Amino acid sequence: MLDFFARGRDAPFLEEARARPDLPVPMIENAHPAGHLSTPPVCELMLSQSVGAPFRYHCDIGAGPFSGCAGPREFVVIAPQVAGRCHMRDPARMRFFGIPPELARDCLERDPGDPLDFGHLHTRHHRDPLITQALDALWQEMGRDDPAAQLFVESMLAVLVVRLARMAEHDRDLDRRRGGLAPHQSARVIDYMQCHLDERITLRDLAALTGLSPWHFARAFRDTHGLPPHRYLTRLRVERARDLLTRTSLSITEIAAATGYSPQQLVRHFRQALGVAPAAYRRLH
Repeated sequence: MLDFFARGRDAPFLEEARARPDLPVPMIENAHPAGHLSTPPVCELMLSQSVGAPFRYHCDIGAGPFSGCAGPREFVVIAPQVAGRCHMRDPARMRFFGIPPELARDCLERDPGDPLDFGHLHTRHHRDPLITQALDALWQEMGRDDPAAQLFVESMLAVLVVRLARMAEHDRDLDRRRGGLAPHQSARVIDYMQCHLDERITLRDLAALTGLSPWHFARAFRDTHGLPPHRYLTRLRVERARDLLTRTSLSITEIAAATGYSPQQLVRHFRQALGVAPAAYRRLH
């Protein structure tokens, strides 16, 4: 993976690469313009995470084409030896993390020839707090050169692989129970939320995307995501505000408008979610 991004045709977009001499786990950050991105089959299990502004895309990472709007800290999972193709309609900043397949199989106690297929995880982008925190922490620790950092990276590898397996199991359980939203319905609703965070979004709007009544949609959404739609939407808006606070110089009023809130609403929701006001969070980070 590192060879492709550092010396292949996408090398001009490479912003930074971090790799430990004691572990074969490269991690890079790229800034891509709008357009096509094609990755060849590589040996690693790859996670590609958006770390910049939301961007619209259409791609295929081995399990069929899908499209959407990737928000900050959302990710896709690419199985080993699978080529990826993506057309980005907007500029995108992404991090790529490669996990050696033999380490992943050891963590999951799978046979040497197991393809590390995580089912529906290869058919859309995802958002998971644990994986977000693990990838953010790994980016920091990959830049350190001490025994503690090595231990941390090894531990996080296991956390990431097991979490991916649990997410795949959860999807399979949903399919068996036929409860909650179907994966394509869920992806469509979350994509719509991400692309309209600065607008008023009603329960009826979201239900219409799935063909369900508002009541049935709200129940199915909670079964799938563990939160009612309005609370999930609030979490996305707070995350967008957090990203804008740390990565831009926009004023609190401008950030509130970008997340569909008045300044007072933003302060209230941000404080409830993170325990500090937006201005204080910006100073700290």
